[in-house]
Amino acid sequence: MSLPFRILLAVVAGLLCWGVIRGMTPMQRGGFADALGERRKAGRDAIFRKEFINPEQGLPMVHVASLAQMPDGILSAVWYAGTAECHPDVRIYFSQREAGLADAPWSAPRVIMTRGLAEHDLGRPVKSLGNAVLLANPDGSLRLLFVTIAMGKWSGSQLNSCLSNDGGLTWSRVEHLTLSPFFNFSELVRNRPVARTGGGWCAPIYQEFLGKFPELLWLQERNGKLTFSKTRIAGGCSTFQPSLIPGDEEQADVLLRDYTSARRIHIASSYDAGMDWPFVTATELPNPDAGISGLRLSDGRLLVAFNDSAKDRSDLTLAVSADRGRSWKRVAVLEKEPGASFSYPYLMRSTDGMIRMAYTRKGKVIALGSFNEEWLASQEALANQGGTP
Repeated sequence: MSLPFRILLAVVAGLLCWGVIRGMTPMQRGGFADALGERRKAGRDAIFRKEFINPEQGLPMVHVASLAQMPDGILSAVWYAGTAECHPDVRIYFSQREAGLADAPWSAPRVIMTRGLAEHDLGRPVKSLGNAVLLANPDGSLRLLFVTIAMGKWSGSQLNSCLSNDGGLTWSRVEHLTLSPFFNFSELVRNRPVARTGGGWCAPIYQEFLGKFPELLWLQERNGKLTFSKTRIAGGCSTFQPSLIPGDEEQADVLLRDYTSARRIHIASSYDAGMDWPFVTATELPNPDAGISGLRLSDGRLLVAFNDSAKDRSDLTLAVSADRGRSWKRVAVLEKEPGASFSYPYLMRSTDGMIRMAYTRKGKVIALGSFNEEWLASQEALANQGGTP
């Protein structure tokens, strides 16, 4: 490579980095607002229910759901579906269920984003769509974060956003989030966002360009405009897809998907509201390079939903830790079938104290498990007595 060409590349890279820095607003200090909100319990009776959000959708591939609860109690869900991952016909679907009715049906899945719509709003080519996450704002609006693929597969992805002020019926023009100096490629979202004490959100994201990097996206609405910045949890090519679990305003843990030969879930902790994550360590729990999700129980313990295998996704299990991830106890097996796939769990707690978990079941349907801590305690007691979790 000639010297002039190297200089040109350095100048271009510098301009790209400067453009990203100029386009991102400095993050305002703020703790985790929903840490105490997670410390809620339902009733005294043990409750567990399983249902399907989209039982009759009938598409070849249905994948990666997320959940959110509106201030009025309505539960909302989004996921993507189509012929296959990264296929041009992939669309993002939306469904809701009324508040206060445990057996209320979910609304028929409705398309809220297509490749053509994203391409039109962004003014750039879009090959396909991917993961989507909902943020339910205190003013009743819903913000959608979602992935578009410009080229190739996930390494050619970008992160975008739009807003609904009418409960998901209509959405604003799609806005592109410029987060990476490398042509803004490979920024993705997957796990539950966390509200902040100063307003706004902290959304776990990750990068897959030239490595695997778990990150945090800090979002704030200012005068009707979305501002954002990001910080990194860890570098290298080892972990990604963080699940953020606040303990209080300043302390939080993240559970991380593995991308190493260790095939173990990893964990890191922060004591300054997510600014620094000094160490990332492997736990004893296996991970077959698959999505995980965690939250904190009312007694402070960690709960994780994961595939209890280093090889495949045929088992979906719940485990708890009383010592910040150093040791774990399996308490319930939610799905188990050789050769099948149960993947990408998404845990949240609704305002009635119920823990909700959406996941992809056999690639064909979005399943929803709803349970309270009393049910979890009953399963743990059974496991302590020698029963099968």
